[in-house]
Amino acid sequence: MPGAYSTDLRERVLVAVEAGEPADAVAEAFMVGRSSVYRWVTAARDEGRRVAKPMGRGPKPIIRDETEVALCRLLAADNHLTLEECRDRLAAETGVRVNPWTIGRVLRRRDWT
Repeated sequence: MPGAYSTDLRERVLVAVEAGEPADAVAEAFMVGRSSVYRWVTAARDEGRRVAKPMGRGPKPIIRDETEVALCRLLAADNHLTLEECRDRLAAETGVRVNPWTIGRVLRRRDWT
């Protein structure tokens, strides 16, 4: 997903609309989507917000630090485990049961693939 438009562009669009220019013409002139112009105008009018909201952080990790340490400990003891075996042993040791793909993502992130 692309980042937010610049604050300067957003402000210029809002000033143009507030000066009486039609939103469709402003969108075309500044080469932004009409829906963006309408959203910005609505946010400025209803919330008083003239800048973009901060980007979201994404979902919280299922395997947190202490669980990841336990996973690394399991693999250090026996590095021939399949993802399913890792999942089962991790669940037995920590109580955290995850999909094998989640184990695989953690291992790729740690360059263990």
